[in-house]
Amino acid sequence: MKKLTLLIFFLVFLMTACSGDSYKEVITLEQEGIKVTILSSDGRIKTGNNRIKVVVQPPKPLKELYFYMPPMPGMDEMRDAAALEEVEPGIYRGTLKISMDGPWQIRAVFEDAMVTKDVFIPLSKGSTAGPASTAHGGHIMVRPDKLQLLGVVTEPVQKRDLVKTFSTVGYISYDLSKIYDITVRADAWIEDTYGRFEGEFVKRGTPLMKVLSPDIQVALDELKLAQQKGDPELIKRAKEKLQYLKTDSVIRSPVSGVIIQKKVYEGGYVKEGQTAYRIADISTVWIVAEIPLKQARYVRKGTFALITPEDDPENLIEGKVDYIFPEADPMAKTVKVRIKAKNKGIALKPNSLVEVLFEVPVGEVLAVPESAVVDTGRRTIVFVEMEEGMFMPVQVRLGRRAEGYYEVKDGLKEGQKVVVRGTFLLDSEAQIKGIYGEGGGGHHHH
Repeated sequence: MKKLTLLIFFLVFLMTACSGDSYKEVITLEQEGIKVTILSSDGRIKTGNNRIKVVVQPPKPLKELYFYMPPMPGMDEMRDAAALEEVEPGIYRGTLKISMDGPWQIRAVFEDAMVTKDVFIPLSKGSTAGPASTAHGGHIMVRPDKLQLLGVVTEPVQKRDLVKTFSTVGYISYDLSKIYDITVRADAWIEDTYGRFEGEFVKRGTPLMKVLSPDIQVALDELKLAQQKGDPELIKRAKEKLQYLKTDSVIRSPVSGVIIQKKVYEGGYVKEGQTAYRIADISTVWIVAEIPLKQARYVRKGTFALITPEDDPENLIEGKVDYIFPEADPMAKTVKVRIKAKNKGIALKPNSLVEVLFEVPVGEVLAVPESAVVDTGRRTIVFVEMEEGMFMPVQVRLGRRAEGYYEVKDGLKEGQKVVVRGTFLLDSEAQIKGIYGEGGGGHHHH
């Protein structure tokens, strides 16, 4: 009797195995009073071909069962449908081909309803449970109840109107287009310099020196003689000569400025054309700033700058770049630029140092916070939230950095959610699980 029972059990087992009905439950979807159980021949759903069995309770016609993946950066949406055949009311068998690992949504479509559930492929029974964070293929999953505890915060990618700012050191120079040389047009003796000295600020019309010139005296005598003779031609020539020689014995400053050179002294002698004084008008000055090569590409002629004097940090003076020097400094790795600025109240003192803050409009660009960016050494990564608790590292190409944000040139779309806090946790998990596929080198978190 026992032998007969064992024989019957063996035959039943053999028939079941041969008929291919050895399916194992993988996952259950349940919504709106409809329960859909998916079973597979090996107890899991994986990338590639799968033999599956679908049980619908209560039994009702299943129009379609498919796996859906939303569009991601550089990839359109995907839809992998199962080929099913109804073998009994509410029971279906067939095949399912999954294109790739990743986050999918199972959709069971009926005449009057659709039952859905979000999963991650590869999928097996109980695979959605586990520790606070787990890595699957190219994704990391964090249990929704642990997100706040771990400090993971996301923010939507959006366009922002950014202004890039950076500062450097500059020094104040005279405006070389406003340098004046004081000369005489005839040899002369210096009778008086009125106490003038180098570095002195003089106003326009201030006397600089009193001269005595034999040539001028001769020209005056010639004019007097011509007037006595009453010869119009001689008078005209004498006056022209005196006009050329500038007959005034007192030479005055033609501009308000600083005496940067004084080459004459009382009792001395100055020759025709020799520079007696050099005066710089400092109502406007040049600021020469040295910009690192990496930032020099952002500066153009007309770029706005704020200058802060070293001795008066509360005083901000506006200026604009009016010249970019054509050569770079190979040792310092910098480029010089010249900024022209008005010098109200002589606040900017030539030869002193100043801080120069440049403001470069970036414009309206797609941007992410610096805290969202992870540099793996070979690639620049941000973590995109595919669904609650599911994060995918996405390679991005970044542009300019401004106001705590990076311009995104490629890899993200407006509206996608990226992790802005908690990236260290996800990056560490990705490294441990080998998601990046990169060896060696430390990671830099911006």
